[in-house]
Amino acid sequence: MKKLFLLFVLSSYSFCYTQCEKEIIEKEDYYYNGCTDYEGSPDGNGYLKLIIKDQIQEFDGVFSNGSFKSGNVSVKFPSGDISLKEYHDYNNEILSSEIYIFSNGNKIQTIYNSGVKTKEIQTFDDIDSKGLIIERVFKKDIILETRNIDNNRVESDIVGEKDYIDIDLINEINKFRIPIEFPTTNGASIKVPILFDTGATTFLIGNKLYQDLLEKCDIVDMQVNGKMNGVGSLIDTKYIKISEVKIGEYIVKNVIAIVPTSNGDDGLGSVNDMLIGIGFLKKFKDVEWSLNKNKMRFYK
Repeated sequence: MKKLFLLFVLSSYSFCYTQCEKEIIEKEDYYYNGCTDYEGSPDGNGYLKLIIKDQIQEFDGVFSNGSFKSGNVSVKFPSGDISLKEYHDYNNEILSSEIYIFSNGNKIQTIYNSGVKTKEIQTFDDIDSKGLIIERVFKKDIILETRNIDNNRVESDIVGEKDYIDIDLINEINKFRIPIEFPTTNGASIKVPILFDTGATTFLIGNKLYQDLLEKCDIVDMQVNGKMNGVGSLIDTKYIKISEVKIGEYIVKNVIAIVPTSNGDDGLGSVNDMLIGIGFLKKFKDVEWSLNKNKMRFYK
């Protein structure tokens, strides 16, 4: 009977505490709407707005004895940046999540587990990097970073029965080309030998080939623009995702490539250059190159 009575008292107290009659307190650069204690200080559920040196701070959650304890905190800076944080424990700075929005539209979202940062997702909306997404996963002292414009290693993207395949390179006066096939939507394929460049990090598709792929293959515009070095100038580019690329007996899915969209400021760059760099090869488990035998071995 005593246990039942105690439970009733605690339940009643909790009910009264959360269902308090809200009070509005307004001062210069101060606004509060919520529960208060007998001294008139924020206590319980409430909303507090402060203006400090052109910085707007908003607290929405639980207060105790005039201090904020847990809930959502937003800060609007004079620059136009906005910080949004969800606190599990404000006094001990234990966060549940965090979003920082820059004035140019770029955004960083951070996810926490018991106050420990586990993931960070950065999105871009500015002119130079619009559409770019960078994801970072934090594991102890290791940070794993992936970008939506990189050819990241995904095992299921490499389709084929063999553990590895050997490809004969096309040798043209100490320039090596990899025979690539682009499967079309009607069941045929576009076969192109593309220059292998160990000094490059990208998979570059010339504009002329891109127009053919766009008409006959499954292509997705990543809505991300970029720039690359041309002959004495910067060349505007954009990123695309090719549904499937065929190398020997392997089908490689979700291949990221870049397409030049200009000749650069001096007009010397070529929008039809093509090359395969190291970045594309990262989709495979491993790649070996035999210079003397003119072969490349791709491991699934």
